[in-house]
Amino acid sequence: MTKYIGVGISVTTFLVCLLAGEVLLWSFAQVPDPYEQFKYSRPVNPFIRSEFPINYHAITDNTEGLPGVEAQNVFSTNNMGFRGDSIVVPKPKNEYRIFMIGGSTTECLILDDSAAITAILQKRLNKAVGSELSIKVYNAGKSGDASPDHISMLAHRIVHLEPDMVIVFSGVNDLTRSIHGYDYTHYIKRDIAKFPVPVLRFAATEFQLPRRLYYLLKPLTVSDQEILEAIEAKADSRGKTILVSDIRMKINLLRSKPISNKKPRLDVDSYAKNLTTLAGIAKGQDIRMVLMTQQTTWNSTIDPEARNWHWMLYRDVRYREELMHAAMEKLNDAIRDLAAEFKIPLYDLARSLPKSTEFFYDDMHFNTNGARVAGVELASLIIKEDLLAPEPVGKEDLETLQQLAPKDRDDL
Repeated sequence: MTKYIGVGISVTTFLVCLLAGEVLLWSFAQVPDPYEQFKYSRPVNPFIRSEFPINYHAITDNTEGLPGVEAQNVFSTNNMGFRGDSIVVPKPKNEYRIFMIGGSTTECLILDDSAAITAILQKRLNKAVGSELSIKVYNAGKSGDASPDHISMLAHRIVHLEPDMVIVFSGVNDLTRSIHGYDYTHYIKRDIAKFPVPVLRFAATEFQLPRRLYYLLKPLTVSDQEILEAIEAKADSRGKTILVSDIRMKINLLRSKPISNKKPRLDVDSYAKNLTTLAGIAKGQDIRMVLMTQQTTWNSTIDPEARNWHWMLYRDVRYREELMHAAMEKLNDAIRDLAAEFKIPLYDLARSLPKSTEFFYDDMHFNTNGARVAGVELASLIIKEDLLAPEPVGKEDLETLQQLAPKDRDDL
């Protein structure tokens, strides 16, 4: 009997300590639930799946020694969730409004607000036109976004913000999605969760102590994909958000993998269809369009240092540089073909900017100098093509107008 009393006292003491620990942690040292996103329903934008919050502000804490990048920079968004000046609605009469759409190469996450390609472009264009127009360039780029996301962003948001021009800088993330067998028809496959593991995990992480155990053990079980995508958000002593992306960890992951001779899977046709859709939306909404190809430092013949900063060659396997370069060029060719077919101005970055750490800090992302040079060259193209002037009525449009009744012409 005494034995059972002792066990009872021990169990009770253990439970009381657990309860006391939970109360103290909830009161003074909470940690977030790692499975919160899977447990609770929350409003999800069904039209734009990927977007930045409005009036977001963060400081990027960048990898030491990264070519051409400062140690810390400011990243912020405006009143509509884009990088750039505040957006005035309705648009002022003297404003010429440009949106640049793309993924992380457009976003320029770790560059300062003032050094992003869109900021350089805005400054350069305003200098060229003087006081005649107020040029505003907004950055709608976001890491991981591909052509399906660009279509959603353009069709569901940007067209309603009265753009005069859109610049599409796309391709890299469509390459990544193609490699992973992305379904451009967007049929949703639902897997049935296996009982009881997910249920037990979800139940356990309602408490602080299991959450602490999760975060303690997590570094031992982190997946390759989590390492590649990791951008950690921390808060400093003043409560400001600090974004940390450890590129050296990603590089070490790549180097730990054997090089494969496998060719990356490509879905050029689907990518080309999405590019045509973007061009169709712009045409239908009377928005001028400029296209850009994507440069990489893969297979560089001028800068042997560039390969020391590669990490994006590893997806499902570690691909050879020359094979990934060839794959990227096929997607660039789709952009070139669209530009030629529909007479869309093209800034062929892949044939303009050398494959060098003078312009890129890793596989394909601009460093400060790269964003500056690309912004200046893009501005030169826009000015040379006279794209800021009112678009003249073409021959086909004139024939259409002539066929309309006089009343309809007056309405136009």
